[in-house]
Amino acid sequence: MEIIIALIAVAVVINAIIIYTRSGAVSEEELVQEEISEYRKKYRVMNNSELALYVNLKKYIGDSHILLSKVRIEDFVEVKKEMFSKKEHWGLRGKIKSRHVDFLICDNMSKPLLAVELDGKSHLSNNRIERDRFIDELHKKIGLPIVRIPVGCSFEKESVRIREMVELGNVG
Repeated sequence: MEIIIALIAVAVVINAIIIYTRSGAVSEEELVQEEISEYRKKYRVMNNSELALYVNLKKYIGDSHILLSKVRIEDFVEVKKEMFSKKEHWGLRGKIKSRHVDFLICDNMSKPLLAVELDGKSHLSNNRIERDRFIDELHKKIGLPIVRIPVGCSFEKESVRIREMVELGNVG
């Protein structure tokens, strides 16, 4: 009896894998790759809130500007090498190299104009509050505005507000 139950359970699992694979969610090649690698490609780059905000920003920013997502801060901020020793330089660089902003709006020549951060529940933790303070202060120092948008607000209204800021030139 236990063997029959075990066989039924195995059959159900195999059937679920076949259905899942055929649905297009995961190809057979991806299943094989998953078995041979310690890494895997994420299903999506953005979570639901980030994607919803991106769609709204893209709608209102349009093609007049470049909208980038998850941009490393080091890609648009640099440490002034000439002001610091090598050790100090690397220490300051370490504070920005592994951090990112959720969205960066640039002109069509890729000049950064405005950073956008989507603040969800994770931004309420003490270490995240400290990180956000550092990011806000950094943006003040470099003259690049940052807009913080709380999860749960109207992304459409916020996107319209951001478009107006960009159009009026109230950006870096």
